Amino acid sequence: MGLALPLGDAAAFGYLSMTPIEVATPAILVAVLVAVGAWSARNDGSRYVQLLRRGVIAAGIVLIPGAISVGWFTHFDPDTISGITTSPAEQTAWIVSMSLLGAGLSMFAGVAAFGLGGWLSTTLQNDRTPRLIIAIDGPAASGKGTLAKRVAAHFGVPYLDTGLLYRAVARDVAAATQSLEDAAAAVAAAKGLDARSLSDPALRGPRAGDAASIVAKIPEVRAALLEYQRDFARQEGRGAVLDGRDIGTVVCPDADIKIFVTASDEARARRRHLEHQARGEAIDYDQVLKDLRSRDARDSGRSVAPLEAASDALELDTTDLDPDQAFAAALKLIAGKVGKSPGPGR
Repeated sequence: MGLALPLGDAAAFGYLSMTPIEVATPAILVAVLVAVGAWSARNDGSRYVQLLRRGVIAAGIVLIPGAISVGWFTHFDPDTISGITTSPAEQTAWIVSMSLLGAGLSMFAGVAAFGLGGWLSTTLQNDRTPRLIIAIDGPAASGKGTLAKRVAAHFGVPYLDTGLLYRAVARDVAAATQSLEDAAAAVAAAKGLDARSLSDPALRGPRAGDAASIVAKIPEVRAALLEYQRDFARQEGRGAVLDGRDIGTVVCPDADIKIFVTASDEARARRRHLEHQARGEAIDYDQVLKDLRSRDARDSGRSVAPLEAASDALELDTTDLDPDQAFAAALKLIAGKVGKSPGPGR
């Protein structure tokens, strides 16, 4: 003789019949994921965000089809759910739908636990992490941009690639069919620059960098963009990471940390050459090396804010370092400067 229980009572009975191990296992898994999230956020904020984003995407890929299928059965074929006169194929489809839904929800729960750990780690570090202004300078292809973004993500502070400002000015001057050497046109572009346009993918190419070095020689252009950069660094005492060529010497001479990133001409040319090849652009290595040296000469020889290391800058040579090694080396330099092991900020 079977025992019929209302749905709510059956669920309650199911929970009450679970063994202590069955109850503890999910709690242990959640605790582990929270701890992993906290560790990941503390050690590499950018990597933590990347993992969190990928987890959400993966969970969505599993959950969405399951939710749509379960919704379809619930609305259009309730007999399959109750097992009344349905084919084995329909029952199999229902079981698969419920499995996808359950797996997706479980994955989201895991991602949420991982995210909670990162959030707790970040929140607890807020009061203990100094609000640093970090200036990262160096020549083209030295790796300063990649490094600056990772440092900013690690500390949880805003990041500004100041080179994009000059690239955007050069782009706008060219769009107005004016010469890049035309000071009046360049100043007008600098004063009318729309910060929202800095996400333009066209600003990332080497040609944009070469054009930027031309307009950057114009003193009035640098003056027009200087206040924007300083305002970014000062915003509400949050701290910031700025990279460029004159951050430690002109833009933020009082920065808490100044790092001058360098590498041999040959190493930088190899990196830039690989970038060209990745985009399918055929260019000779020797030509890349020549172009880099020409740009270095322009940047170092300009009369206003030339490329040079600040007297109190910490030098980081990335010639023989990959991005991960350069990041680790930079964190050691920063930790030594502030006198403590750095952790992520907000």
